[in-house]
Amino acid sequence: VLNTVDFEEVMRALEHASHIETAYGNNDHSQMFRDDASNIREALINAIRRVHPNIQFDIPEPQRNTCANFLNNFSNIFTLNYDLLLYWVILNAAQANHSDGFGLGDTQNGFRSFQTDANCTIYYLHGALHLFLDENLETLKRVVTNHTIIDDIELTIRERRQLPLFVAEGTSSQKIAKINSVPYLRHSYESLKDSSGSIFIFGHAVSENDRHIYDAIFASNIERLFYCVHQTDENWGYIRERLAPYTERRQDLDITYVDAASANVWGAMDAP
Repeated sequence: VLNTVDFEEVMRALEHASHIETAYGNNDHSQMFRDDASNIREALINAIRRVHPNIQFDIPEPQRNTCANFLNNFSNIFTLNYDLLLYWVILNAAQANHSDGFGLGDTQNGFRSFQTDANCTIYYLHGALHLFLDENLETLKRVVTNHTIIDDIELTIRERRQLPLFVAEGTSSQKIAKINSVPYLRHSYESLKDSSGSIFIFGHAVSENDRHIYDAIFASNIERLFYCVHQTDENWGYIRERLAPYTERRQDLDITYVDAASANVWGAMDAP
């Protein structure tokens, strides 16, 4: 009915409906809407618990260090992933030289605010599990106050009735509308558009619902693009075809296609 896959929008609608039903004296319907909103929160918690590592030490330290060394080849990191893998790599790897811009913010009630004037080299373009919005649309990072960050995220969802900030909309136009509505996301997106030099793309397949990401990249001042192709024999032609509408805009752009396996991002896993 709402034409959205945004958890937060659905939950807000259910909670508003509950208030309206209470105002009209329909207490049974009001409780039904509250129960459904609670079920959505629990479904999100269960989904996170089911598919996500519980703690950073589930990822062997050699792997985290290998990934950190790989990331240190780049001055900025723009990620579309919601998960905590990047957060854990930067947090725990001694070799990591990157910051997410939340380091200078005051920690209050388990949250730290984003500072636009802080040293920031990591941008969560579509949000992340450990990011939340306050009532003023300020983006806050959940920091560990219990045993694990996953526990704290679960507590925030269940008891504070807040959902993580992530762009879950289905189409590119819906996603860019969400990005423009949140100052942190808009700042991150504009930082991508302001890129120069070279961009290295790893782990993405030029999907249509992320068209806004490639619009930003090809509107930037970059001079060279390295695109990592997964299983090159099968996907080389597909990726070139998907990129064609963008490359026509920037025929001056030098594009190099790379076998994704050669990037060796988590290579320590295969070490003896």
